[in-house]
Amino acid sequence: MVKIILVSHGTLAQALLETAAKIGSFDTSTIDTFSVSDKGSLEALPQNLLKALGKQGTLILVDTLGGSSCNTAVQTTQTFDNVKVLCGVNLNMLLAAINNRDKMDLVSLADKVLQDGRKSLVDISERLK
Repeated sequence: MVKIILVSHGTLAQALLETAAKIGSFDTSTIDTFSVSDKGSLEALPQNLLKALGKQGTLILVDTLGGSSCNTAVQTTQTFDNVKVLCGVNLNMLLAAINNRDKMDLVSLADKVLQDGRKSLVDISERLK
């Protein structure tokens, strides 16, 4: 099973996980969340990420491209072949990751999560006209 890690500014990662758990039934303890809310949490992030990596591959979902959570995740894991970092996490991406992490390898899962995330971005006002 591919390991899932959520990294965000503030409490977004934990809120996404709690919301996903209300929608689907899964063990939330199998997903790690890390918050970048102050200098101390940012300094601890590389070590926390390294401790949390999974043996069968790790998918790290971060909130903002170019933000400190993204930059730190990429810098910390760029030498690992079995880690993918995806930016712009939303609830659909997280649900896709959770629902498919035991059915797909890391590369396939990352592709699916990106596709599902993109599909969920819709100007529904325009679509309903």
